[in-house]
Amino acid sequence: MYLALNMELEIVRTVLENDVNDIFVCTDIKDNTGVYYTMIAIKDAKFRKMIAGQMNTSGLFFRNKDFVGSFSHEDQLNLVFRYYHESLLSVMGSVYLYSFVECKAAALAYIAAFAEADVNGSVGLLLLKDRNINIYKDGGFQLNYFIDFSEWKECSSQEYITEVAKGAFRILDINYREKYDMPELYPDDLRLYYLKLVSSGFSTFGQIIATIRGMSDKPVEMRGFFWWIKSRYKITKNFLFRNSINTFLTILVIATLIYAAYQIGIRIRANKANANNIDYYGIETIGDVYLGDEE
Repeated sequence: MYLALNMELEIVRTVLENDVNDIFVCTDIKDNTGVYYTMIAIKDAKFRKMIAGQMNTSGLFFRNKDFVGSFSHEDQLNLVFRYYHESLLSVMGSVYLYSFVECKAAALAYIAAFAEADVNGSVGLLLLKDRNINIYKDGGFQLNYFIDFSEWKECSSQEYITEVAKGAFRILDINYREKYDMPELYPDDLRLYYLKLVSSGFSTFGQIIATIRGMSDKPVEMRGFFWWIKSRYKITKNFLFRNSINTFLTILVIATLIYAAYQIGIRIRANKANANNIDYYGIETIGDVYLGDEE
């Protein structure tokens, strides 16, 4: 039992244990409210110092609605967050999201959840693990803070935003993955989102939200022969003109094909003309021709 933060926290479940930190689900037996909490007990001295420093200097978790508080116990720094019933997006996403309207709403809620988490890039990357992301029947999102600092990787805020944008895309395309061979063939709104994601990317959460809000509730799907031609043309063009070498080779092949077609055309016309006795090359006699009376 941990006596801290005006609570008596009793462990009811161990989520994980390793040399860096332990993660528990706890309940407050003092007030017996039935509310559960996630507690991260950081044991590693390096991470204790680093996280404590970020909390004191940059306000890590300061505006996070789920952050209850922190306290020290023996050689541990303990972080306490509100715990939510686990209904993982990775498992329940395809069950709850039927229409594209629902996918749009869920993607917006997903981005808002990570924007409100008030974390930096590296902590955010840990928060993006599947075990932390919950979706519910109404399309709402809640995060559980099963943050394992043993998985720490350096990550900038921009990289974190990009990873969140990728997660939103996986929500938006949940009903299209089986229909299309690749994202370049998706309906225009989704395709444009994907192309921006893999090219210039998004610099803020606001940009991602604005892009999703601008999407049609019913993306137009082009089907049939003309759709097939258009999609293949785009894919081929993107491949052929991706860099200067591909462009040079493309022009060289096209020029060779045109020249070959021209030569074949000349041969065909020459053979046809010869067969019809229309065109003559190197004529020496033209037969008997009447030239009129000679004087």
